[in-house]
Amino acid sequence: MAWALATIAVCGVLFLGGLVGLHAGRSDSMWSAVLAVAGAGLAAGGLLVQDRPELDSWIVALPVGAALSVVHGKALFATGGPFRT
Repeated sequence: MAWALATIAVCGVLFLGGLVGLHAGRSDSMWSAVLAVAGAGLAAGGLLVQDRPELDSWIVALPVGAALSVVHGKALFATGGPFRT
């Protein structure tokens, strides 16, 4: 359980760092990769909290978490997003 919470905490900080980098207008592809890794890590941490996650949960959750974190970050913080100043 401690590993799961540590994974969630570290990937949450990594995700916030990726949003700051994306908001600052730095290299878009690098920050997209950071957001993808953080999203996959958050999904893995969520699965590690569960008692016995099924194999298909691991197969689906990691790529979906990675993809949705990039979409979420770009929709809000990339050029033209609502939080882009």
